[in-house]
Amino acid sequence: MISNINQKIEHSLKTYINECPEVKTIIHWYDLYKGHYLELDNNFQKEIFEKAVKKAGNYCELGRVLSIGRKTISACSKGKCSPQIKVLYKISNYVIYPLDDINSKIIEVSGLKPKLPFQLHNKEGAEIRAAFLSDGHIDKNQTSPAQYCAYELELHERLVSLCKEVFGEFEARTYFNNGSHITKFPAVIGRALELSGVPKGDKRLANSHLPKDILLGNKEIQIPYLRRVFDDEGDVCFDKHGKRAVRITRSVNINYSTIEIPSERWVRFQLPDNIRQNLLSGEQLLLLKLGIDARLYPEGIYNSKNGNLTAKWRIQIAQQDQLKKFAELIGFNLDRKRQKLREMIKSYQFRKLPNGKAKNESLDFIENTIKNKGFFKYSDLAKEIVKSGRSYDMAGRYIRFFLEQKRIKKIKRGIYTLDTN
Repeated sequence: MISNINQKIEHSLKTYINECPEVKTIIHWYDLYKGHYLELDNNFQKEIFEKAVKKAGNYCELGRVLSIGRKTISACSKGKCSPQIKVLYKISNYVIYPLDDINSKIIEVSGLKPKLPFQLHNKEGAEIRAAFLSDGHIDKNQTSPAQYCAYELELHERLVSLCKEVFGEFEARTYFNNGSHITKFPAVIGRALELSGVPKGDKRLANSHLPKDILLGNKEIQIPYLRRVFDDEGDVCFDKHGKRAVRITRSVNINYSTIEIPSERWVRFQLPDNIRQNLLSGEQLLLLKLGIDARLYPEGIYNSKNGNLTAKWRIQIAQQDQLKKFAELIGFNLDRKRQKLREMIKSYQFRKLPNGKAKNESLDFIENTIKNKGFFKYSDLAKEIVKSGRSYDMAGRYIRFFLEQKRIKKIKRGIYTLDTN
């Protein structure tokens, strides 16, 4: 049985990986937006421009050959102005100067004192991308700052520190607005993140995939990625009704669908298999790959007053042993969520019963409930299980088992009776 499950996961992984676009995780200066200005080592700048002028014969001829303004060439060759990336790229290729050697000559690029090349295939890069894939935004205008929006100030401070470690020094601006903290980052960082798998614009429209290098990476990269995702998008459900689970939700725009539902109301709807939230599907595969049983459920569809259709799914980790595994392997950076998860796991009561005894107790309860009112609900069994100190979600496991054994049958969603056939 375990072998079959592993084969299914491997097949899903192969299919998903084939769908993932390629990403860049080593970003050089020439990969950035060509309109950015570079502050270079002054001696180097003069040297490379003078070399180009000498090769062409004069300013005018160099400008004609490379389609660069004569005044720009003159000012740059005298160190009086900074060249744009597109200008330096043309000059470097013209004099056959190694592009990668210029990384160390760059002092600043549009508000960032860079650590070039930017390296993103590491635990810091994975966490940064997780944060921006969750609560970040990269503007379509390549000169506008990237931003991160989350309530917890400690997440902002951690992200700024990580970005400085990967990208270099910059001035970060964090402020509180509309119920949340917002941090602005240099546009250069946004462009690098876009190349490494973070979409620009509305992420619900982009429906991007989990970056391929993270999915194929080692645990040292995968775990920081998931931990940050659960920091930003996750919640620990631990309530008075006995519900215990760790969850994350993501949405995607499905305006291309022809589904008619009431406006401004969440509606449960069974979507076809070809409609999915790509990033969340990849994150589920990543959890399964790490040995954590994460279930993916549709949460519903919402039709806004503007006629935009949005579908939402959630990943849920609910079984006691899986929650313990999640806490030990992934957990949270956020103290608040980490403490709530610790309290949830501590709340479990352990009953040492002979094999099959718990199922038999549940079946006795089901039969008595049906005898009294003709049916039983999922919540009836769940509440009974919680009374004995076990997880609310065990009800789902027992119901699936009894359905497979044809001991019960489904009447409608959440309501069952005995199977007399």
